[in-house]
Amino acid sequence: MAASRKREMSASSRRDRFSTLSDDVLGHVLSFLPTKEAACAAILSRRWRYVFGSVHTISFEETEGERASDWTTWFHETLELKSCSDELLDNVGAALLCRRRCAGLPVPLRSLRFAFDKWHRWDGVAVDQWLSYVLTHRRGGDQPGLHLDMRFHLGPVCASEQDPGAKYYMNDSDDSSEADSDSESGKQGPSWRYLLPRSLFSCTALRTLCVTHCRLKLRRQGMAIELPLLETMRLTAITDSGRSIQRLISSCPRLADLTLESLWKLETISVHDKRLRRFSIRCCHKLTSADIDASELRSLDYKGFVPRESLLSLHGTPTNIPSCTIDFCQPFYEEEELAWFGDFLNKIPAVTHLHLHLESLENRFIELVEFPLFSYLTRLTLRGCIDCDHTIDTVRWILELTPNLEVLTLQVMKSDEVDEIAHHDESSFLIPCLQQRTWEITIENYEGIQSEKILAKLLLRNALVLERASSSETHLDRDRAATHVASSSTSCLLHRRNTVDAISSSSSSSSAATLNITLSEKLTRDNFLLWQTQVLPEIRGAQLFGYLDGSYAEPEKELQTKDKDGVEVKIPNPEHAR
Repeated sequence: MAASRKREMSASSRRDRFSTLSDDVLGHVLSFLPTKEAACAAILSRRWRYVFGSVHTISFEETEGERASDWTTWFHETLELKSCSDELLDNVGAALLCRRRCAGLPVPLRSLRFAFDKWHRWDGVAVDQWLSYVLTHRRGGDQPGLHLDMRFHLGPVCASEQDPGAKYYMNDSDDSSEADSDSESGKQGPSWRYLLPRSLFSCTALRTLCVTHCRLKLRRQGMAIELPLLETMRLTAITDSGRSIQRLISSCPRLADLTLESLWKLETISVHDKRLRRFSIRCCHKLTSADIDASELRSLDYKGFVPRESLLSLHGTPTNIPSCTIDFCQPFYEEEELAWFGDFLNKIPAVTHLHLHLESLENRFIELVEFPLFSYLTRLTLRGCIDCDHTIDTVRWILELTPNLEVLTLQVMKSDEVDEIAHHDESSFLIPCLQQRTWEITIENYEGIQSEKILAKLLLRNALVLERASSSETHLDRDRAATHVASSSTSCLLHRRNTVDAISSSSSSSSAATLNITLSEKLTRDNFLLWQTQVLPEIRGAQLFGYLDGSYAEPEKELQTKDKDGVEVKIPNPEHAR
């Protein structure tokens, strides 16, 4: 009896219970894997042979620059019209054909994502077939929504970025006439961009539409737009006129997330009849007016030149926007531009999370502009070059406007020219937020130049309630260690992703109870003694507990040395005995 029960329990433990799940459940699980890995599940057993037909997400992408040297292939294979993106075309086509073979399965396609490094019009036939299949089988009803992400070019799209690949695509829109955006003629104009099919704009199941470097052509005769469920839209580098883009936006009653990027013909935009929760304008340099209902806006993202006062009009209750990102394509120094910048910030006085990206934080006139007091701001991210005295003064001045700041992040950009930095009085950084509120400071891309060291020392020495200081650096120097921790902090966790170079050359003592150093470099028996003898003694209260993967180091049991006769011998390692 006991033996048979044991055999039954053994057989039960060997049973593959995962394979007993239904195809739709297994397909849902596999949908969270990369599409190629999900397809490999078919080789597990006969039971898994057709499970891929229940995977509801298909995603294949090329990498940026993958098609950069393919012009010779195009030249030699012009007569065959053979695409250089054959791998991408074959993968997407095979995935959709597998679903077609399993047509009896009840799982509809939820997401289709593909990205060409550089689309060619020869690929248009294949893309037409993909969309025809997807849109034919998705006509709304009670099925989950459809998400489409179609990118026909990878690379920079901003006109201010002097990139040859970006220039090629921007030249398509040099002619500002609306007729050209709808024209099918020409060999180097907009006709080389993919034209989205008419059926796409009447897909009632569509919830997400993200398109890059293509054409809409919404002025076609009898063109109807019906997108009742669309919630997220991202339009990047579209050559159509601003009137067509406005019509598309107005035809989406449930639109909540809108991103407009590098739309060179867009001059005005109005979104009054929708409650957007996220609105993003990026590199639309010809845009002069944007009227938005900000009653429920939670996130605002702007990238471009310094906006004029009349550019953005927020209606409703815009002062409650919690998150905002501001990024400028070019540095600005004129007093008029500073005034525009101040007016823009006055539109978001109640922001709690602010990302401020400037190519250069240096501006000796910035204190002359009346900026608002960000009383509600708790998280601040500053990105720019730290290369002179004025940069440090700008950071100090910005911190004075944030009395309740808790988390500060500095993203340091590389500068070609670095000025000599004069001595800065530590009392100039006796800022209320540092002494009373700020508990975390992060410095990214730290290189250890003089200006960065001075700014880091001023911040850390005056952060009296600091609990976490994090630094990611760009070079490896194991001979110098962090010798300064902010005073009065109970615990300081110092992350060194690529180096242990000192944040500050100061050797002042710290009142921190514990300093834990986490390293990304692997601790070995060779470098453990170096850390223990040269680095740790210089840091008060430091404890070395391994590196990021949680491993621990162990010194050699024996050391190799020479005796008085010069013969190499091995002796017990006293460090290992400890």
